[in-house]
Amino acid sequence: MYKGLLLGILLHSISATGYLVIVNVTSIKSELFRTGVMICFASVVALAVVLFTVFTGQQQLAAIQPKEYIYIAIGSIMVMFVAQLVYFLGVRVSNMTTMALTVLAFPIISLILEVVLGRVKLSSLGIYDLAGFALMFLGYVVFISKPMAQ
Repeated sequence: MYKGLLLGILLHSISATGYLVIVNVTSIKSELFRTGVMICFASVVALAVVLFTVFTGQQQLAAIQPKEYIYIAIGSIMVMFVAQLVYFLGVRVSNMTTMALTVLAFPIISLILEVVLGRVKLSSLGIYDLAGFALMFLGYVVFISKPMAQ
């Protein structure tokens, strides 16, 4: 559990730093263009990852069903393009701190989707899990209900 927490904190630290660096490129005015440029640079890195994956994971790649490739493609488009575009638009109309704080909704949305999709059964959640989600939900409600500074 502690490894997961530490890796999660590391992930968010690296991600926030990366977004701050990208947002500081003020010569790019269009968020759509900024997202496209970011994906282009990410594609160079992805090429190296693809080569590594193909050469080291051929058995695993062969086990993937054609329908699953469609799921991977849809999920990748949502994560790599749509979510990035929305994030950059949010940073432009607000600020990075506000956008980062809205990430507090992620565990709540994740739990709802996991229950709806049947990946998690409500009966498998203990009192500590439910109390934790309730506290996160209350914290999020308190955050979004505070008066915005003008």
